[in-house]
Amino acid sequence: MSAAAENTTTRRVFLRRAGGSVLAGSVAGQLEFRRATASAAGVSRPRWDELAAKLGHKLVRPGDRRYLQLSRPLNLRYAGVHPGGVAVCSHVQDVRTAVAWAHENGVPVAVRSGGHNYAGYCVGPGLVVHVGGMRAVSVDDARGTVTAQPGARNTTIYAALQPHGVAISAGRCPTVAIGGLVLGGGIGFSSRKMGLTCDHLVEAQIVTAGGHLLTCSERRNADLFWALRGGGGGNFGVCTSYTFATNPVSHVTLYDIAWDWADAPAVFEAFQAVIESAPEEFSARLGVGRPGDPRTGGKGPPTVSALGQYFGPEHELVDLLAPALAAGRLKKRLIARRTFWQAKNYFFHTTPEIAYEVKSAYLDRPLNGHGVDVLLRAVERWPGSRNPDGAGAAMFASGGAINRVAADATAFVHRDSFALLATETEWTPRDSRRTVARGLAWVERLADELRPHTNGSAYQNFIDRAQPHWQAAYYGRNFKRLTRVKRRYDPANVFRFRQSIPRA
Repeated sequence: MSAAAENTTTRRVFLRRAGGSVLAGSVAGQLEFRRATASAAGVSRPRWDELAAKLGHKLVRPGDRRYLQLSRPLNLRYAGVHPGGVAVCSHVQDVRTAVAWAHENGVPVAVRSGGHNYAGYCVGPGLVVHVGGMRAVSVDDARGTVTAQPGARNTTIYAALQPHGVAISAGRCPTVAIGGLVLGGGIGFSSRKMGLTCDHLVEAQIVTAGGHLLTCSERRNADLFWALRGGGGGNFGVCTSYTFATNPVSHVTLYDIAWDWADAPAVFEAFQAVIESAPEEFSARLGVGRPGDPRTGGKGPPTVSALGQYFGPEHELVDLLAPALAAGRLKKRLIARRTFWQAKNYFFHTTPEIAYEVKSAYLDRPLNGHGVDVLLRAVERWPGSRNPDGAGAAMFASGGAINRVAADATAFVHRDSFALLATETEWTPRDSRRTVARGLAWVERLADELRPHTNGSAYQNFIDRAQPHWQAAYYGRNFKRLTRVKRRYDPANVFRFRQSIPRA
């Protein structure tokens, strides 16, 4: 057996063992969540009135005209979750007041910054601590850092950084808030060059379960600082600010390429080979999918495309992409030198308020021919919906600076992968229950069929309520350490949801 095969086997054995050992914990966690839900529902009106007296108009309760807007997650699949109240925080003291009240009354807390949580965990049955309005960003040229409040969006942070000619590795969606992005890792088109968003983090301030404000860094509360870099949002407290180290940026070469669908197998083989040999300056999103038909609920033609950037000149990128460019008939070919900021604007993709389901998995190596065939045939048989974005799969290149960090140096454990694979189906309120059910069955079947080609891990920022053995999938061997951090900083389990880190 080769060393690579032995490592893969060892990992799979670990995942099977970890999955067995954490199953009981998963069941216990769900039972505890149900008890918490019942507890929150039973909190008396006078107790809520007590919080309202402390927060004033910042506590929004059912019946308030702002309630639906503030309590509805971006993924409308979970719009039926109705919190007991929403604390709309504008400064740290609001957060401390809200969290302390929840702790005293046994009410579970959900933390919301931008509302993009894939599984809708940014809302819950208890109290939502809404920090989306805390958006201040400041740049310190002398220290080479940027400090952002949790509600600052990608657009806000980029706008603050651009005059200084520096950046951090952040996401593609302009409306995603930094608070949700960094805690689960944070991937983007600069990650192979600069590292994950969480790898830039040098300090964070957090309100813990008892309402205490702590500063976390390598020197202060180092165990909690470790957990905040990849341990997932809403698990340990409410972060009120993040400080990141920045990197100088100037120009990149972006690319946006599409091929004829008939050439998709050859394109996948060639492009995955490009990723394997590419330097860390190269980033990639290789995607397949098909749109839905807003009129009929059917589906449009399938597509295969690639998008990304290169921290280098255009001619080097052309040489790097040459095998993929020659792999099929081109339907689109854009390769252009741009400023980092122009490229960022080109890549921006706004996620509308829709209903969707996303599955994720990490790959140790390129998909073989059978795996590619599974993926392409699935896209062809997608049942359709009225959502123009439809369904599909995207492969995000890993490696480079991401993988140079040790797996236990931060809570983000996925440090030896070739790529992240995400599959998705979307629908609209106009789609029938049958259409929704068929779409969900499609994405679950695809995840099952791809599982033999993955390493059993999944991306915690693409959190999925149906993820099997999620503790091992998201956190691997770092899970037990995370539970110890949880027990120390949140012994009463105030921050809890169906897939939250449990107390050890």
